[in-house]
Amino acid sequence: MLLDARLYVGLINKCSVMTRYTHTFKSALKPACCLTASLVVGLCLGLTGCGDNKQGTDAKNPEKVTLFSGMGQSLNDTGITWGGDYPKDINDDCSADINVEQLLDGDVIEGDILLAQDCTHGRDAESGGFMYRKLNFKGEFLEADAESWACVLDEVSGLLWEVKQEADGEYGNRGLSDADDLFTWYNSRPGANGGSVGDWNARFNQCTGYAEGQPMTYCNIEEFVSRINTFGLCGRKGWRVPSRQELESLVDFGRTMPAINTDFFPNTKNNFYWSYAPVVGQKESAWGVSFQFGYSGPLKRDNGRNVRLVRSWSENHDK
Repeated sequence: MLLDARLYVGLINKCSVMTRYTHTFKSALKPACCLTASLVVGLCLGLTGCGDNKQGTDAKNPEKVTLFSGMGQSLNDTGITWGGDYPKDINDDCSADINVEQLLDGDVIEGDILLAQDCTHGRDAESGGFMYRKLNFKGEFLEADAESWACVLDEVSGLLWEVKQEADGEYGNRGLSDADDLFTWYNSRPGANGGSVGDWNARFNQCTGYAEGQPMTYCNIEEFVSRINTFGLCGRKGWRVPSRQELESLVDFGRTMPAINTDFFPNTKNNFYWSYAPVVGQKESAWGVSFQFGYSGPLKRDNGRNVRLVRSWSENHDK
């Protein structure tokens, strides 16, 4: 039988970034769908910090954020808030039915197939899977309905993210965080670049402030990090390119094009965003995450791609 890929994504909780991929499964085993679903969810619920931990803003002190610390950094849920019928069809809400008339001859499926699906577990069932707060350019918290903001705090992971400013098809006219700006992958540190520095990108005017012959203005990720830290985005330094796993934690599998919560991360392109991770054994490549559908892939380092910077909330503001 061929099972709808989105149904299986809904069964997989984000207990490990390795499970945050969309798969299509083929199986000759008639009860495989329900068995696999129960196994996946059972394993997830047996681990600490799989979407049901308690954290958030301290009511007595709104500037203090209490983060779950049982695993060092907790992981977001998947964002899957809908259920899937068997053997096919996706619903708009968290419901699921067995469509007996669509079963293949000999198929016998019984029981509550919704119980094993992701929309009934963890933060997906409670709040849509993610807990975000907006901050202004000074790093001050804003109300959820604020119309202008510069950073977003992920209260689950404890990461503070850059928010891109409105895209209009032109490079560099919306400030350092222009959503249109593109960067090549470049890392000058020998112990962290996978054996190759990447592309310095002295030639393309694809970002804010580029000036020919002035390396500090070049459109590569290392120089961009330097410029953001000099500026002190949201009143803080210590900004960096995220790891692949950190970037994947923003993916909302309940959305596509882009696969991210645009209520907090507007102006996100249906494009790859750079991580700092080199590809092992491929000196000319590094990992990126596509926010069109939420998958990762190796990219040539001389490609012009988007980048979204991150820092730890708990770090000293000036580091």
